[in-house]
Amino acid sequence: MIRILRPSLRGLPRAVAVAGLVFVGACASPSARFYTLATDSPAMPATSSATSAWRIDVRPVKVPAAVARSQLVVQVDAAQVKVLEDDRWASSLADEIRSALIAVVSRQAGMAGPGALVNGADVPVYQIAAEVQRFESWPRSHVLVDVVWNVRRSDGAGALTCHSVLSEPVSNGYQAIVDGHRRAIAIIAAQIAEVVRGLAASTADSPSRQAVASRKSAPNALSCPPVPGVAQLTDAAFVSQRAASKFPPRAVD
Repeated sequence: MIRILRPSLRGLPRAVAVAGLVFVGACASPSARFYTLATDSPAMPATSSATSAWRIDVRPVKVPAAVARSQLVVQVDAAQVKVLEDDRWASSLADEIRSALIAVVSRQAGMAGPGALVNGADVPVYQIAAEVQRFESWPRSHVLVDVVWNVRRSDGAGALTCHSVLSEPVSNGYQAIVDGHRRAIAIIAAQIAEVVRGLAASTADSPSRQAVASRKSAPNALSCPPVPGVAQLTDAAFVSQRAASKFPPRAVD
């Protein structure tokens, strides 16, 4: 008698499933890395003498559409960018910048923690608005942050608009790019805090309604504070001497 041996199919589904898992694993992208602009250490010693004298209200930050995404975006050249799918912001870029501004301005202006965002009934509120014009990341070269920002007292007693252009050198790696942006934002936040303190000092001696009304029509004596080692361009603009031209673009590998 001749027996015909038939291959067993009992283990075939399991083998196919294992092969499928191996294939999917080989094709899967590496785990995403998440970055934040938040920092636990102040850029400068905090001023605590006016902790309860005022509050700040940082409005939602506007950013260019090209970088308004969760992924990091780096420059390849002046006309081309690269979107990094596996390197992302922990929250939206606008929220990351806003959170960094809140943290540093609160410390520098003499306020601490979430209380800086509470709109107190008997204290002046300083409203801060920021619009990012450029947010560039050049690997192994520099980062550039160009921001127009405004500080305005809620009762109209004072306001100032400034234009900051900061460039920070960076080494290799995307973490270095994030660190460079964090330094640039911290410098801008320190400038904003200085204006808040200046506006507060200019109104502290005359709290009457008449004095406030007279200051509304008086020319603003404040000017945008210069960064150490930075040239003052006008009363409402300053720019880092470490300009982008000092750090020529390099192509991304």
